[in-house]
Amino acid sequence: MIREIYEEHVTHGTADFPVGIYDNHFPAGISELFPLHYHKQFEFLVMTEGASMLQLENETIPLHKGEGVFINSGTLHHAVPADNSECSFAAIVFSPEFIAAKHEELYDRYIRSVIQKELAVPLMLTDDIKNLILNTNELFKSQRFGTELLIKSNIIRMTAMCIMAAERRRETKHDIKSDIVKNVLDYIHNNYAAPISLYDLASRSHISKEHLCRVFKERADYSPIVYLNRYRIMQSAYMLRSTDKSVSEIAFTCGFNNSSYFNKLFMRFMNCSPTDYRRNVDIMYSAN
Repeated sequence: MIREIYEEHVTHGTADFPVGIYDNHFPAGISELFPLHYHKQFEFLVMTEGASMLQLENETIPLHKGEGVFINSGTLHHAVPADNSECSFAAIVFSPEFIAAKHEELYDRYIRSVIQKELAVPLMLTDDIKNLILNTNELFKSQRFGTELLIKSNIIRMTAMCIMAAERRRETKHDIKSDIVKNVLDYIHNNYAAPISLYDLASRSHISKEHLCRVFKERADYSPIVYLNRYRIMQSAYMLRSTDKSVSEIAFTCGFNNSSYFNKLFMRFMNCSPTDYRRNVDIMYSAN
C-alpha cells in the first residue's frame, strides 16, 4: 500500500480504529520517499530495504536497513534515498488517543508529556520494538478475524517501551522555525488551487521572502515554491487517478492557469505526461 502523503485530508485508519499500517516500496532512482509534512499522530518507521536520509525538524538521520525511529506528534519530517538503490520501509501511524483517551489520567501522565516533549522518547528503536512493528505489519496483511486486538496490543507495548526508556526534561525550547514551516504547509494545503506567491507565504509569517526560503530549505532542502508545485502536481495525479475530468480542467483545479507549464512540471516530477500517467494507471487497474 503506497501512502498518499500529498493527498488532502489524509486519514490513517478509521474513526474507530485510527491506525495506518504501511509497507512502502520505492524503485531505484526515485528522488524522494515522502515529502515534508507533519501530523498529529505518532509514527513508528523501520527501513526494510536500502537506506535513506531522514530529516526530523533540523536534524538529519541516516537510516539503514533494519534501523527504525519514533516520530513524535507534530514533528516535521521528510526522507530521501541515501543512494540510487531500491528502498522499502514499514510504518505504523496512529492517534495518540488510541493509547488513552484525553480524559484519562494515563493520557495526562504519559501521552501528553510525550507530545509536549516533557518526556524525551529515544529516537532510535530497539530490536524488540522493530520486531513488533514487523509483526504488526504481517498481522495487518493477514486480515484474520481478531487481528485488530493483537495490533492494538502491539502498539500499546511499543509505546510503553518507548515511554519507559524516555528521559524527563525540565523545560523544552520552542522551535519558531518549525512553526513558520508548518504555517506555510497548512496554507498551501488549504489554498493550493488559488494563486500563491512567495510574498503571500512570507507575509503569513510576517517575515521576508529571503528569510522564509532559508528557514524552509533548512527543513526540506528545497524552496516553498518548489514544495507548492510538487504538492499541486501530486494533487493533480490523484485527480487523474480518481476522476474523469480532462487534463486541462485538472490543471486549472490544481492552481495552474497554463496547460503547457502544468505539463512541463508534471513531466519533471512524475517522469511522464499527465495523459501517459492516466493511461498507465488505467492499464494497471484493468490488469488487476
